[in-house]
Amino acid sequence: MGTRLADRVLLAAALLTPLLMSIDFLAQIVLTPFLVLGCISLLSTYLPARYQNVVIPLIYLPAITSLVILVLDRRPHFLIDLAGGYLISIPFIAMIGLAKSASLRALVLSYIASLTSTYFIWSIAAQAREGGGHLFLSLVNMFVNRRAWEKIQPPQYFAALAALSSIALVVYLWRVYGSTLVREKGDVFIYSAAAASLVVALTVLYSLAYTDSVALGLIIAATLTIAATLRAGVKK
Repeated sequence: MGTRLADRVLLAAALLTPLLMSIDFLAQIVLTPFLVLGCISLLSTYLPARYQNVVIPLIYLPAITSLVILVLDRRPHFLIDLAGGYLISIPFIAMIGLAKSASLRALVLSYIASLTSTYFIWSIAAQAREGGGHLFLSLVNMFVNRRAWEKIQPPQYFAALAALSSIALVVYLWRVYGSTLVREKGDVFIYSAAAASLVVALTVLYSLAYTDSVALGLIIAATLTIAATLRAGVKK
C-alpha cells in the first residue's frame, strides 16, 4: 500500500510542470463556448467504451455546427475557436497518456510530449493575450512571424518545476523498472543514465541563471533526462 502510494505521488510530481503550465495558459486565454467544446470533445475519447453514445455527439455536433454557421452566416470565428479547443487539448491528452502508460517507453514519450506541448501552447496563449487575437490565429502568426517566438518567455520558476518533475520521473522509473533495467542492461544503462542526469542538472542550473534560456531548460531537461532510457532500447 505504501509503495503504491509513493509511486502515485512520484507520478503526480512528474505531471506537476505540464499541469501548472496548462493552468497558467488557460488563465491567459478567453474560454469561449466552442473553444471549451473543442477541448472537451477530444478529451472525451478517453472515456470508457460504455460512454460512446456521449463521445460521438461531443465530437461531431460542435464541428458540424461551426461549419454550418460558416457556410450560412459567413462567421468563421466559431470554427476558429473550435480549432483552438483542439489545440489546448493536446497537453491534457499527453498528460492522460502519461498517467495511463503501461510501459516504460510509452511513459517516457508521454512525458516528453506533455512537457513540450504544454510549453508550445503556453507560448501561443501568451502571444494571443498580447495580440488580442484568437488562439488558433496566434498559432498561424507565430509560424509566419518567427520573431514572435523571441518575445515569449515563460516565468523563471518553470525551469525549477521542470527539474522537480524530471527528478520525480527518474525516481519513479527506477522504482518501477530499475531491477529489470539493471538485470537486462547492466552497467551500460547505469553509466548512460548518470551522464544524462548530469547534463540535465547543468542545463537546469543554466536556465535558472539566465532568463533567455528557460525554454531551453524546459525542453532539454525533459529530453535528456530520459535519453539514456531510449538509448538503451528498453522495450518493456
